[in-house]
Amino acid sequence: MTWTLRHPAPLAALAALALTAACLPQDGPDPTDAAQAGIPEAMQGRWGLVPADCTSTRGDAKGLMEVKEDTLVFYESRAVLGAVTDRSEERLEAAFDMTGEGMSWQRDMVLVAKGDTLVRQESGEGAIPEPLTYLRCG
Repeated sequence: MTWTLRHPAPLAALAALALTAACLPQDGPDPTDAAQAGIPEAMQGRWGLVPADCTSTRGDAKGLMEVKEDTLVFYESRAVLGAVTDRSEERLEAAFDMTGEGMSWQRDMVLVAKGDTLVRQESGEGAIPEPLTYLRCG
């Protein structure tokens, strides 16, 4: 059986409509915009797993995490903010590019801030299985 298209205009209009819809903004935050916004200000600062991490003067604060606008700095590694999945002032879900001790890797993390507490949960291969709870250094 052979089909003959007598009126191509409706088909062309439908194709144009589909192409236009593909160019419209999609629902949800733009990951590029969220990453450019950086790590929420409420999370920035110095955080320790134990009080001694905040007061050590010998450089041995292994549980200290310094949160900057786009970087997490640890004792022997650092994490640079990559693609952001979800961001609010209290919660950040993102991929981080990690470097330390001559190695590089990627880690997905969720950071949740509640007052003077910051919880960091990693996911993916090689991730720390349990969440880590930090206290803000005074």
